[in-house]
Amino acid sequence: MRALVLEADQQLVLKEVPTPEPGEGEVLVKIRAAALNHREIWISRGLYPGMKLPSILGADGAGVVAAVGHGVDGAWIGESVVAYPATGWYPEAEWPTRDFKVLGMPQDGTIAEYVLLPEENLCRKPEYLSFEEAASLPVAALTAWRGLTQRGRVYGGQKVLINGIGGGVAQFGLAFALALGAEVFVTSSRQEKIDRAIDMGATGGVRYTDGDWPEQLRSLTGGIDVVLDGAPLPELDRYLKFLNVGGKVVYYGSTGGRNATINLSKFFLRQISLLGTTMGSPQDFVDMLAFMELHELRPLIDSVFPFEEAIAAFDALRNGGQFGKIVISDFPA
Repeated sequence: MRALVLEADQQLVLKEVPTPEPGEGEVLVKIRAAALNHREIWISRGLYPGMKLPSILGADGAGVVAAVGHGVDGAWIGESVVAYPATGWYPEAEWPTRDFKVLGMPQDGTIAEYVLLPEENLCRKPEYLSFEEAASLPVAALTAWRGLTQRGRVYGGQKVLINGIGGGVAQFGLAFALALGAEVFVTSSRQEKIDRAIDMGATGGVRYTDGDWPEQLRSLTGGIDVVLDGAPLPELDRYLKFLNVGGKVVYYGSTGGRNATINLSKFFLRQISLLGTTMGSPQDFVDMLAFMELHELRPLIDSVFPFEEAIAAFDALRNGGQFGKIVISDFPA
C-alpha cells in the first residue's frame, strides 16, 4: 500500500509499505480521507516525546472497514467508520493512562491506504457527514469537546473566549460553545478571521497582536467565564483583566511557550481555575458525535488535497493561513 512516511532523517516521503493484516480484536480500515493537525508538524520536526521512526503519520481518519481479525464481528465489513484516534484511555477512566498513545506516532497512522485499529476504536460515520468532514473530527474536535464540556463545564448563558480562532480546535470550540448556549468571543492576529468567526455566530473579537487586547476584551464583553486556549499567555495575570470571578482557563497546548508567570494570590482570591486537557476518552468521542448529530454540526474545511499531494498539504499547514481543517482525500483505490 502507499503511505506518507516520516523517515529517520525527518524527511516526508510517499512510498510503498506492507499492507498490515488484522490480528486478534483488530480491524483493517480502507482510508477514504485523513486530516492534518499541528501535532504532525511537531513530529516532523522531531519535537515530540517518544519519537519512533520511520512512521506513517496521521491521527485523523475515516473510511470503510475492509477486513477483521479473529474475535471481531464480521458485520463491520463494509461499514463506513470514523476512528477514535488513540489507545490506552480505558473505559470509565477520567484520565488517560500512562499507556495512552495517539495514532501516527509511535503507532502507524491514517495517511495511508489502510490503517490497522482495535475494534473498540471504531465509530460509525454520521450519515450526514462526508468522509472528508468525518476525517476532520477526531483530534481537534475531541480536544475542544472535552475542554469545554468536561473541564470547562460550559453551560448556556456563559461568556466563552476562544483564543486563536484560525486553528482546528478553536473552530470546533466555537461551534460547540454556541450549540451549548454560550455567548462566544474570539481572538486572532487577523481581522478577517475574527470577521469570519462573527459570521459563524461569535459576538465579537479582538486582535491578540494589540498590546492592550485584554483591556479591549473586557470592554467588549464585560467579563469572560471560560477561556479555551492553546497558546497561553506568558504573563497569566493578564487573564485577570477580563476573567470574571470564578473564571476558568482551559489549556490544550503550549504554542505560546512552555513557561509562564503568575501572581498566585490574585488567582486564589478571584477563585480562578487553570485547567489542562488533552483530547478525550472513547466515551467522550461517542458523546461528541451524538451531540454533533443532534445539532447537525459540520466541521469547517479549509482545503482538500489529493493523496499524491499530501506533502503539499503539510506545507499549507506550516504556512498557517488556513481557516478550518486541511484534509487529504482521493486515496488510491
